[in-house]
Amino acid sequence: MRQVDTGRDPPYSNLMNPPVIDTSSLLTMLGIIAAVWALIPSTARLTFRLSFSWFDWLVIWAGTLTIHVLVFEQVLRAVDAYPILGPWLWGFDKSGLLYLLFLGLAVYVYARARTTRLSPRSLPLFERLTTSLLHARKFDELGALLERHLEGVLNIATRQSVRNRLAAWLQPVDSMPSFTLVGRQLVEQPSPRPSWPARMVRGARASLARLAHPNESAKRRARSTARMLFASRSLVAYLSRAYPYLCLRAVERSQTLVDDFQDEFFEALLADESSIFYAELKNNQNLRQGHRLRIPAENRLLAFYLKDVAIAAKLGVYRSVGEAMLSRISFDRELVDRLNGPLVTYDEIGRHRCPISTGIHFFRVTVFEGIYQRVCDHLWLHYVTHFVDRILEHARDTQPEDDRTEFATPFCYLLYEIVDVTTDWIGEAVRVTEQGDVVAPNQVEGRHVYISFQAAEALGGVMQKILGSGKVPRRLKVELLSIVLRVYRDLQQTARLGPLARATAQGMVRPYGMRAPDDYLATLDQAYGDQDHVRRGETRDFEAAIRAELNSSGRW
Repeated sequence: MRQVDTGRDPPYSNLMNPPVIDTSSLLTMLGIIAAVWALIPSTARLTFRLSFSWFDWLVIWAGTLTIHVLVFEQVLRAVDAYPILGPWLWGFDKSGLLYLLFLGLAVYVYARARTTRLSPRSLPLFERLTTSLLHARKFDELGALLERHLEGVLNIATRQSVRNRLAAWLQPVDSMPSFTLVGRQLVEQPSPRPSWPARMVRGARASLARLAHPNESAKRRARSTARMLFASRSLVAYLSRAYPYLCLRAVERSQTLVDDFQDEFFEALLADESSIFYAELKNNQNLRQGHRLRIPAENRLLAFYLKDVAIAAKLGVYRSVGEAMLSRISFDRELVDRLNGPLVTYDEIGRHRCPISTGIHFFRVTVFEGIYQRVCDHLWLHYVTHFVDRILEHARDTQPEDDRTEFATPFCYLLYEIVDVTTDWIGEAVRVTEQGDVVAPNQVEGRHVYISFQAAEALGGVMQKILGSGKVPRRLKVELLSIVLRVYRDLQQTARLGPLARATAQGMVRPYGMRAPDDYLATLDQAYGDQDHVRRGETRDFEAAIRAELNSSGRW
């Protein structure tokens, strides 16, 4: 009987001629993925999971499914479950398409892993991962993780969403109680009872505010995680060395989470002579105007705080640096021994690696920026008196040969630096004011020199401690007073700065407005008498102020 060709394979043809499936490409892909995944540490796998959303996983699974459909095409065709797409285009075949799909999927995973930000949904995993790394002291991995996701955590911890603002707007405000004076006592007056429409509106607003208020669980978790990280001194010390500019980005926003993060940050910077604190201040010596130094953009730490010195005042950076310096003098015995040793090359090389000298230079730059930016804040330049106190407390006693050299020890040089920078703050008033200006101690508008008047007060406290100490050589006392007299002469020769000159002299004879001890006044008078006759001739008013104070004390 004649067979009719229907164009279809007989039913048993698939059994006699089974489809051939080439899974070599799929096995190669799986082998590469398994090998790479086995080499990735477990903590890195958790980090990998932080970077993907549900949409990303959908793309990954869709790409994986498409690859498997192409590999098992013959099977799907055999059961009539595979759509006929027609001939391949542009010279592609199945192997080429599989390669492109796998490559595209790998590129997508790589790109998303590097660009995706932390989301509230990933916070529990992030908290578990950071806690594990912190307790295991794996700071290298934790630092790399924080470099990518710390800003996201801080965004979640400090953000105010639209629902927050809406709830705050809807929340009714309680009226302030009123008081009446009855006799000598204040008696609270009962508030009038609002009308029933007002009570209904108030209740409706309170209900809507509760409904609009968002769930704060993610914010609380983010704040808890940030506090845990910032409270670790070991981690902050590591980040200050390896990721210092990451710490700068976190400083301002961490103020509401941890009070002492900035303090720990600068404590760690001063403890490491190779930190950016030393490097930037050493390389920041170019004058811009007067004694003001240029702050190039590459000095990112100085630029962060001092491009707008109001930021330094707001964050209280002077307290962080000042307390770190005082702590080093008090507890670093090796540093104290070195500063009590011979000067050698300290004034040329060693001071750039000294936390005290570098800190003084930071105060110098900060206060000069305050002078030129006309801020009405002394920026705690009065810390110089605390520095002198701590130096004199730990300085060695004077020796007979100390008067033979200009600076017997590095501590002596530091005292010189403090007096020099304080007088520079005062003398800068000559450059920042113009002819015809009227200056006053409490003036805070126009071309004021508020900071210079504050420095004049601090100078008296500094010199009182130095001249009254038995640990400072006599030659150094005379030289430091000559620096004071030089700036006083410049102020006297500038008519518009007469009030500042008088404030400087008054601060020297009556430090901080209080009567000075007689022995201090006698030492001051003796040091003045040891000055060059030319310098004394230029500063007769200063001598008159000393004698007037001695007369008022009954010594003369």
